Amino acid sequence: MANHDATRGSFLWVLLALSCLPGCEPKLSFPPARPAGSIEPLVQDLVSPQIIRIENNMDDAEEHGTLGLMYEANEMWEPAVRSFHQAMQIDPSNPLWSIHLHQCRKSAGDTTGERSRLESLTSRFSHVAPFLFQLGQARFQDGDIDSARSALLDCLRLKPAEPATLVALSDLERLTGNHPLALEYARQALIGAPGVPTILNARGQALRSLGRAAEAAADLKAGLNSMALVFPDEGRRRFSEYFAAPQKLISHSADLIQAGFVQRAETLLYKVLAAVPGHKDALNNLALASRASNRLEEAAMHLLQALESDPDYFPTLINLADLYLLMKQPALSEKYALLAVGIDTENAGAHKVLGLSLIQQRKFPEALQSFGQSLRLSPDDFQCHAAASEAALASQQLDTAALHLSAASRLNPDHLPVQVNLIHLLIRRGELEDADRRIKDLFKKIGDHPELVKAYAALQRARSARSGN
Repeated sequence: MANHDATRGSFLWVLLALSCLPGCEPKLSFPPARPAGSIEPLVQDLVSPQIIRIENNMDDAEEHGTLGLMYEANEMWEPAVRSFHQAMQIDPSNPLWSIHLHQCRKSAGDTTGERSRLESLTSRFSHVAPFLFQLGQARFQDGDIDSARSALLDCLRLKPAEPATLVALSDLERLTGNHPLALEYARQALIGAPGVPTILNARGQALRSLGRAAEAAADLKAGLNSMALVFPDEGRRRFSEYFAAPQKLISHSADLIQAGFVQRAETLLYKVLAAVPGHKDALNNLALASRASNRLEEAAMHLLQALESDPDYFPTLINLADLYLLMKQPALSEKYALLAVGIDTENAGAHKVLGLSLIQQRKFPEALQSFGQSLRLSPDDFQCHAAASEAALASQQLDTAALHLSAASRLNPDHLPVQVNLIHLLIRRGELEDADRRIKDLFKKIGDHPELVKAYAALQRARSARSGN
């Protein structure tokens, strides 16, 4: 009997040992992450079916990770962190969950231990460009410059010409004193993404570090308060499917309008308005969409509806003033511009729109005063200087017109009407040598343009009159 029990016990040990062989571990199961408090109804509609899917299959990493992306897309960091953490525990081999866990923890302001966690995954994800970007940034923030450079260069080799990596390398080289290389990285980034404010800022910073402050000025202005670039990945490409919070939908609609996808933007905005009737930001963006499609009366209707929601909302007032200016209804434009100026007296754009509405009504001295207020707040506004020069010329204030035309000419040397108006004004004031120099420069740039030929004929007549011929 004793031998039988011993044999039976050995058999059980063998079964236990077999049950613990690699690859035979029991699957991990986690309940779906839920927000701690109440959430927007549209977000609830988005995540509820996903939560049900997880409840029916709690050991599926992809389902947990998808829920995390839904939360992240709508800036719900805490449940997103829990979702990605669970997805990582179920499937540690998928780098996407680690990448987005790091991003959400950063956004939530909790990065304790993140550098160590990323370092522990280096051997596993050394072939994944977005992971290497995050690792390089984490090392850079810790002052580990050489290791940061190594990770970012590996990232660049895996995904050449990625603007986010090039800007990160530009910042690194500039801060370590290699200013020419910093400038080169910024220039490379602009090839793939021309006009992006963050990249212009990187180029401006590099130029200024090289002592080329005059060249840097325009870039630094364009890049003022720009956001850091984020490395694109599969998760971010899925975000647009998951935007549900009203402000996220409204923000995304603005991007769609700018990119020319007006109908898609309108679909999102009507979805917001169905959930939150009278939402002033949604109505403002709907007006922008209508305006982009040249449906100006419809745009005005949306803005007037937004005004009913909040009569003192500055964006609605300035959008109405600008729209009525476009519709050649300057009195209405003036009405709303005055209201906008009353709400924000330090807003240069409001003073400018007011000035433009006054010019359309031929109220030139008043327009000149508004442009002066605008330029006091934003001295390098080309459009404002050009319009102010028109008001000054119409008011026979030639010295003031010359100041504004000279400024506009400096800000935009390729704008022919401004250049020609300045030449005619110089001729009227008898400054013929300056007019001659400017005409010759323009002939070299653009050739025999009819307006330039007329200006040259006027210069010749003035010379003849001066000499008595």
